[in-house]
Amino acid sequence: MLYSNNLFIFSSNKKFMFSQIEENFMRVALNEAKNCYSRGDLPVGAVLTINDNLEGVGGNSAKTNRDWTSHAEISLLSRVSWKMKGNPKGISKLYTTWEPCLMCTGASVLSRVDEIIYACPDPIGGMSKVDSSNLGYWNEKHWPVFKEGPFREESYNLLINYMKENEKHWGTFLKNFKR
Repeated sequence: MLYSNNLFIFSSNKKFMFSQIEENFMRVALNEAKNCYSRGDLPVGAVLTINDNLEGVGGNSAKTNRDWTSHAEISLLSRVSWKMKGNPKGISKLYTTWEPCLMCTGASVLSRVDEIIYACPDPIGGMSKVDSSNLGYWNEKHWPVFKEGPFREESYNLLINYMKENEKHWGTFLKNFKR
């Protein structure tokens, strides 16, 4: 069953169709998330494309860098946003393995990302359900389209495993983080 809230279309059975391009780019982001996991960082990977061309890959490095702002999306956008400025008519898409937080969504708005495709929803801190009309004209005008993408289970399992291994830090969050 599909229903809409005027900004998004939701499916109660969570059966989505994804293009081969979306699967390919999300697979790259998922591989980067696995790299993050192997080095001890929160397993979140991100990929930026312009006109379906790969422009950059980034991973979460908050633990490694001892910097809470070193999220995958922030690190990636700060390295490649100049490419979007150089191609203002290009369609930019941000693929990420976890639904972006407020900070990463804000950076996406400022960088003029057109679409954010995420694998695993974040019901606690994700921004896909925000009504951008409450954020002022400029933010609403530049607000990206959010879309749930492929590899939801794989991304969720990586995150859950990481949180369980680091329960001292993630315990309260983990209790509330459900599929």
